[in-house]
Amino acid sequence: MILFLDFDGVLHPSNRRDGVLSCLPQFEAFMREHPTVDIVISSAWRTDHDLPRLQAYFSADIAARIIDVTPDFYISGWANEAPGLREKEIRWWLKDKGHSLHDWVALDDVDVLFTRSCLQLVLVDCETGFDEAVATELRERFSY
Repeated sequence: MILFLDFDGVLHPSNRRDGVLSCLPQFEAFMREHPTVDIVISSAWRTDHDLPRLQAYFSADIAARIIDVTPDFYISGWANEAPGLREKEIRWWLKDKGHSLHDWVALDDVDVLFTRSCLQLVLVDCETGFDEAVATELRERFSY
């Protein structure tokens, strides 16, 4: 299983009221419950930071499970001008790396970056970020 991870709105609420990456401890605790799940960064942060810099935000054990970043297909404009774009980047990465097109989950707070038919999206409330409700939904997805 591969988890595609967004940062803004997921690892911290979009208003950053508690600081950047304020939900990281909860996310890492959850990931430690699922040691066979690899992580690929799909966040826009991947365009400003290379993989080692992104890994440095995480504890060593979780950073070691961050295996790559998705390609950046973004051309111009806002997310609503590119419906399904992040899903396309994820599916391209999966195909390019020889992974199953079905054995993945995306954590994101922007639904328009995925098609309406995308069953792999776990939509996070950007006002709360990663919380127990998200963890519960992920546990259900990982139990399949």
